Amino acid sequence: MNTRRSVTRPAFEPVRAVLRSLDLLAAVNRGQARSIAELAQEAKLPRATAIRLLETLEGAGYVARVPGSARYGASPRVTALSAGFDYNAWLTAIAQPRLRRLMRRIRWPSDLMVRSAENMFVLTSNRDSSGLNINTRYDGMTSSIFRSASGSAYLAWCDADERERILRQLADPAERAAVEAEIERTRERGYGVRDATIAPGVGAIAVPVLVGGRAMACLNVVFLPKMSTPEAIARECLSALRTAAQNLGREMQRGLEAGGPQAFSR
Repeated sequence: MNTRRSVTRPAFEPVRAVLRSLDLLAAVNRGQARSIAELAQEAKLPRATAIRLLETLEGAGYVARVPGSARYGASPRVTALSAGFDYNAWLTAIAQPRLRRLMRRIRWPSDLMVRSAENMFVLTSNRDSSGLNINTRYDGMTSSIFRSASGSAYLAWCDADERERILRQLADPAERAAVEAEIERTRERGYGVRDATIAPGVGAIAVPVLVGGRAMACLNVVFLPKMSTPEAIARECLSALRTAAQNLGREMQRGLEAGGPQAFSR
């Protein structure tokens, strides 16, 4: 985090000590406890300044010195700074303009899907402005992570440890093998595909929204099977869908760099 870069056109001259303190606190909040020299280097501060600010932050209860060492780490009080942060509301706000632009490029509706346990649910969508009657009452709509386009895309590109934890929910070895085979097919084709025979009888393709190479959400294109096929939708829409997902991923990455990994733990 470099707070000084984020301050633009202030009404008053920024308080330099506050900005330095925030940069240092962000450095402490990333990773394990580290030495003064390491923290000063990351926050781009002179060592003497870093020491004064660390002692101030320690006195305020936001950082703690590791007993028997000169290393500092974040204290539990830091979590209070993110108490008002609503991840889903933030993600919805930055996704909606991209969904509107995507709608102008393709004729089918799209959803932003996020994981909740063993399901993917619609966080936000442009279905209500698509002109097509495809389940326009999408609020809270969920799909199994094991049987949906977004679920296949998420499993194909999520963290390996996370994927293993999810797959362990499948008690039937044959069902797990089938899901793993679909994950491989998804990686090969570059997008997930929904089985249109599953209720409510709509088709979809989906791509991951990647942050640091890891799926954090998915964008899909929803279509009517009687009007098109996954292959035709991919030829028509995949390029625009990937561009939208990449742009959203970059915006999420900027938020990650500004707010630290704890703000985005899922």
